[in-house]
Amino acid sequence: MEQENKLSFLQFLNTLRWSFAFQMKLSPVVAVLKVAVIVFIELEPLVYAYIFARLLDVAIGIAGTGAEPQEIIPALGLLFGYNIISSAVNHSNYYLSSVLSTFNNFKTPYYFYQHIHSLGIQTLEVPDVVNKIQRSKETLNLLNQDFERGSIFFAKIITLLVAALVIVKMMPIFTGIIILTVIPGMLSSKYFLQKQWRLWRNETENRRRARNIFDILIETINLQEIFITSAYGYLSGVYRKYTDYFATADLKILRKWRSYGFLFGLLTSSASIAGYFIIFKNFLKGLISVGDVTFQIRSLNIFISNLTSMSGSYTALRERSIRIAEIKEVFEMKPNITDGAVVLPENETPPNITLKNVSFAYPRAETNVIKNLNLEIKPGEKIAIVGENGAGKTTLVRILSRFYKVSEGEILLDSTNINDIKIESWYKNLGVLFQDYNTYSPLTLKENIHLGNAHEKLDEERMIEAANKANVNSFLANFKNGYDQVLSEKFKGGTRPSTGQWQKIAIARFFYRNSPVVIFDEPTASIDAVSESEIFGQIYDFFKGKTVIIISHRFSTVRNADKIYVLDKGEIIESGSHDELMARKGKYHHAFTIQAEGYRA
Repeated sequence: MEQENKLSFLQFLNTLRWSFAFQMKLSPVVAVLKVAVIVFIELEPLVYAYIFARLLDVAIGIAGTGAEPQEIIPALGLLFGYNIISSAVNHSNYYLSSVLSTFNNFKTPYYFYQHIHSLGIQTLEVPDVVNKIQRSKETLNLLNQDFERGSIFFAKIITLLVAALVIVKMMPIFTGIIILTVIPGMLSSKYFLQKQWRLWRNETENRRRARNIFDILIETINLQEIFITSAYGYLSGVYRKYTDYFATADLKILRKWRSYGFLFGLLTSSASIAGYFIIFKNFLKGLISVGDVTFQIRSLNIFISNLTSMSGSYTALRERSIRIAEIKEVFEMKPNITDGAVVLPENETPPNITLKNVSFAYPRAETNVIKNLNLEIKPGEKIAIVGENGAGKTTLVRILSRFYKVSEGEILLDSTNINDIKIESWYKNLGVLFQDYNTYSPLTLKENIHLGNAHEKLDEERMIEAANKANVNSFLANFKNGYDQVLSEKFKGGTRPSTGQWQKIAIARFFYRNSPVVIFDEPTASIDAVSESEIFGQIYDFFKGKTVIIISHRFSTVRNADKIYVLDKGEIIESGSHDELMARKGKYHHAFTIQAEGYRA
């Protein structure tokens, strides 16, 4: 269970300030106008009550003196003019709400994923960070809602103060009694809001698990196995068990909250009736007019209503600010890895890559995945790193990509430590096809390949060349829209590539990228043997003069590499060419022989 957050009053105010500043960032003019409009709307009932009270007194005065009825026209004109202004402001409020909602729906996610992108993989794999990001995703819409809530709260304070001036003038002592009757309801709301928030926060992990199961149950690609294995009932049971538990716990809190709210509301209702008695008593004594009666009753109602709702609004806003504070915290997060300042030139010549006494353990892990590893990769060299699953091959890719800083030792690009290099400049020289490669299914085939070098305008000729070298042309004829084919059946006119086709498309993306240093992590795991042989031939031929690092547990795919390194439990235990390693009759020879016999069988 994560530690519960509590905000001090100053932290609460700072969170509100940040929330307002965020809306100003989205649209300063609209945000300011929205606050002004809300203040007007909250004051509207009080102003209308005052104008109507004066109109009523004028009408009674005309009736008592026998004056001409048309003498009431100026007062009616004032009311009519105010109604026109009020109508215009209310329509403006709907418009401004729609504009802010649109900005929040589209701009806020953009700022959110832009910031997440800047944090780096090492930061994003910390469980606490993952949970905070998950909760922030769920509550991003609160930024717009709480901006409006905060504005209404601010406007209610203004309205409350104006109404209080009227109430204090006519019943100064009783005003304090009214305030006292509101306090129990306010404390009750605060207590139950805290319980509700604590439940929501403590269940983040389980809610994420339920959400993931929900996604599994609606994704077409997962349903094939679910249908065959009859896993639907079990998965649905896991989802329902959690959602039923959460709903039951939440409803239990709500029932108690509303029951106590009703009881404490009786106190406030009693105070209202007592206030009416004081107003009518003053009227019957001839101290106030009929218009004053209507205005004072309306002012009393507004005062009590605003005091009650404001206390609830403050409590809700204070508790909800804990969630907003977490969004604020995510937006203010810094990467765990500080970026370097050295800019690596973007050129055709790859750097010399040296790993010196490198050891690495994942955060919170007790054992090293990479152990005292020494390796030099010369510019233009084609090397392969082989080993069994869990040997540390993919981890090596991750530290070469500087997703993580090494625990000990150093990685040098030429003579510069990788930690001192501005990471964006390293990525401009690097291409990595990960084992879990991306599939951009909402995009076209052309766009999927172009993403290999998306910061430059699409070169159709290069794109087609890359596709051909990755053997994409072997299934291109099946796509009725050719390179403009959307790669998902969930979109109109789209089609879903097979797993092997997706892998060829991913490989084409990195042929198109054509960076000085290329890392392929299990690049052909889902491809047939014939295509695999053709693609590896293309890799060695296409990337002449470039550094190529191939990660594989299939030894037959790497026999043409300049040098092969055998990784075992994070250490290099053998290295050499294919022929040299076979002659040595060590682990490489043993594994290669077993795999070769398996293929022959």
